[in-house]
Amino acid sequence: MKILYYLLIVLSTSCVYAQNNLGPRLSAMADNGTAVTDIWALQANPAGITFIDQPAISVNYIKHLLSDEISSQGIVGVIPFRNNFIGISFQRYGFSAYNESKVGFAYAKRFGENFSLALNGNYHQLKIADYGSSTGFSIDFGVLYHLNSNFSIGAFTSNPSQQKFNSNLVVIKIPTSFNIGATYLATNKVLIATTISKVLDQAIDFRLGLEYKLYDLLSLRGGLSAKPFKQYFGFGLNYKKFAMDMATTYNENLGYAPQIAIGYAF
Repeated sequence: MKILYYLLIVLSTSCVYAQNNLGPRLSAMADNGTAVTDIWALQANPAGITFIDQPAISVNYIKHLLSDEISSQGIVGVIPFRNNFIGISFQRYGFSAYNESKVGFAYAKRFGENFSLALNGNYHQLKIADYGSSTGFSIDFGVLYHLNSNFSIGAFTSNPSQQKFNSNLVVIKIPTSFNIGATYLATNKVLIATTISKVLDQAIDFRLGLEYKLYDLLSLRGGLSAKPFKQYFGFGLNYKKFAMDMATTYNENLGYAPQIAIGYAF
């Protein structure tokens, strides 16, 4: 069974399988984080952390392929000071014979009330049983601009220098992607988010997500992506300084991938 997992994950793609853990809020909105302000924007566009007004932390767990072996774990934290923001992230994906991990350190700055820039450095590690491990580094850039209180646009590029793992055993790339997105706050309860993404050597993907704040305590979310076609849905609960978000992604080939995150704002 582990050999089957390895073939599915590694031999079917030239890129590592799970580079970005976006957290269940952004995942439920079809992985729309390019122009959304959220602590998990650290993995989607770190410029999106510049509207977090107090230190915060969130942890996440994803179960892949409805398997007890394959999972992802992630933790993100943000510390704001004046118009400067520090973000730290860690994520791990895989099972006992194969796993990927990534540690990120981000610095973001807000200029005025509307414009933000961010830089994120990543250390990657890949481990394969009986083959050893490999490491790599990458840099991400992000920008976010609020045109007004309802409309925002963002852009994010991941690993534009096309860095790779230093392994000679398998040819595995650190994905390079270019993303542009927008959000529209249609009402004080409805947020619409879109992203157009291009991962090198893959088709252009268009994603559409929606968040509906049913009550102050409860939000409902859903979304669709085009390439590949996926369906997303989830919900979030917020009580004082605590937040719990749940989501699942459905792919016709890989099935459901449920996830949960718990966060706290200090």
